Amino acid sequence: AHAAFRDVLDTPAQPSRLAAKVLLSGLARAGQRLVAVGQRGHVLTSDDAGKSWAQAEVPVSSDLVAVHFPSPQRGWAVGHDGVVLASSDGGRHWTRQFDGRQLGAQGAENPLLDVWFDDEQRGIAVGAFGTLLITDDGGRHWRPEPALADNPKSLHV
Repeated sequence: AHAAFRDVLDTPAQPSRLAAKVLLSGLARAGQRLVAVGQRGHVLTSDDAGKSWAQAEVPVSSDLVAVHFPSPQRGWAVGHDGVVLASSDGGRHWTRQFDGRQLGAQGAENPLLDVWFDDEQRGIAVGAFGTLLITDDGGRHWRPEPALADNPKSLHV
């Protein structure tokens, strides 16, 4: 029998002893803490300059590719399926603020590739095929702003 399909956007990242050994594609500093993101929704934190890592609680198992903390406590991570996650405790726990399903039919297929915040309120997330999202309220609302990118055929970031 085949296991029932579970969308990665609806499946929390699974705890794993090997989480620190999987491909990690994003790294940020949250105060003195290091926060790394990677495959299957894994987020790891280190308070000893990378000697040891603890796995964070993450509500999705989408691959994550980038992370940014404008302050020691508040941070954001982005990745495949158009997912945007937020943390208010230095990367130990994450909540979903946005995912590609909110962009319409094709949105969940397009990855977000980078995220940057000017402060704890104003941020931008960019992704494939001209995806450009902006928030002015700490991620409570994300709005697509494709016209801000010089990208007439939506073929590049």
